Amino acid sequence: MKQMFSLDEIVSAVNGQLIIGSDCKMDGTVYVSGVSKDTRTINPGELYVALVGENFDGHSFCAMALEKGASVLLVSDASFLPTTCLAVLVEDTRVALGQLAKNYRFKLAQNGTKVIAVTGSVGKTSTREMIAAGLSASLKVYSTKANLNNDIGLPMTILSAPMDTEVLIVEMGMRLRGEISYLTNIACPDIAVITNVGFCHIERLGSQNEILLAKCEILEGLVPGGVIAINGDDKLLTDYIRENASYAHVIASANVESEPVSNRFGVSVKAMNVDITDEGTKFDIKVTFPDRCIDIQDILVKAHGVHHVRNAIFAFVCAAILNGDFNAARDGVASYVAMAGRGLVKNNSKITVIDDAYNAAPESMELAFANLEIIAKTRRKVAVIGGMLELGDYSPMLHERVGEFASKYSIDKFFVMGDDAKSFIKGLEASGNNHNYEVFDDLASLETSLKSYLEKDDVVLFKASNAFGFQKLAQRIYEEVN
Repeated sequence: MKQMFSLDEIVSAVNGQLIIGSDCKMDGTVYVSGVSKDTRTINPGELYVALVGENFDGHSFCAMALEKGASVLLVSDASFLPTTCLAVLVEDTRVALGQLAKNYRFKLAQNGTKVIAVTGSVGKTSTREMIAAGLSASLKVYSTKANLNNDIGLPMTILSAPMDTEVLIVEMGMRLRGEISYLTNIACPDIAVITNVGFCHIERLGSQNEILLAKCEILEGLVPGGVIAINGDDKLLTDYIRENASYAHVIASANVESEPVSNRFGVSVKAMNVDITDEGTKFDIKVTFPDRCIDIQDILVKAHGVHHVRNAIFAFVCAAILNGDFNAARDGVASYVAMAGRGLVKNNSKITVIDDAYNAAPESMELAFANLEIIAKTRRKVAVIGGMLELGDYSPMLHERVGEFASKYSIDKFFVMGDDAKSFIKGLEASGNNHNYEVFDDLASLETSLKSYLEKDDVVLFKASNAFGFQKLAQRIYEEVN
């Protein structure tokens, strides 16, 4: 059996109290082979962590965990413990889970594992996946699955990484100040990636500056000599890093359009000659080190859009920091496939669907319109637009701004839904151009009207916050309009 932690290591890592049940038979040193929080998937020999939430209490499943072969229980309430158990009692099992993950992170480091942490207002999941694709061609990479980027998901990602992992990539999400601070002090990254600073969660945080400060909390956990990798085209972010980052940090930059903002940057990667074709997005890059430059040509990402270029060059930034193989990175990013809901382009015999409806923010909305124009070229362009959530008092203004941006493109018709639809239309009409649009109160009527409008060769963009259900709508349109 794999020996992940000894019982003594667990007690020490979480500062817990060892409890040996009256009917427990301990025979020599006890080890656990893994960590689980779910009795439905727990394996024999693992540590079971009894988490407590608003609507559940993992302590109720302690007996079942033992039946399924758990070696040790991690609990905050001893009253649930069977007499046959071996348990570690702590004040808060969520906090203890994080402490255990941090302990394991440094066990991995002893084997040479490097940790990359990714955050940002938009694009962090796609960037994480692109970095993983780029590095996996030459290194053994383990990364966050799905959206496990919170105070439970991140520790579980770390604890799931095999001991021979060379690069561990974790994603950090947040809704309030302090949340990324907590996560980064568990992951202690070697490289901290910040994709951008936008308006997501401004309803909770109150200003874009507060969002900036929340994202930059990721720097608090950097290991000594750690590297900050940022989007060099984000002026708010680059100005802050330039003024506040320690001179002990090496700063890397991923750019599409701008030149590196400071000679303090240890390495920068700039994209050139971007061309979006039917095959995907092609581009070249220039990697600039303090003492040399490297040109890498004919990179292909099999996804459509300039934002995929920036995500990809973060992969090359990380390869540069880790002294990786750039040719392998080029092959790796070529294997990337856009995820459903995040700009996935699908074609059937009649129409092209752009499924970008997993989430929406002003920045990603603007990119989506630009990509629709590029992908469709001379074909009819249709935009199915829902609202952007969690923008608070800024919502009408930002929806109007997005409408103004959309008006710059030759989109043939907009199908619009959401509480801020009027603000979007106000922005759309501000240009004075005659735009074709319909506004809907419900998804069913929108779907009916959309189906009757679509014609052969149309390109249809679906863009909204996830709550609007446009991902499922995009799939129905793709399957039924054929």
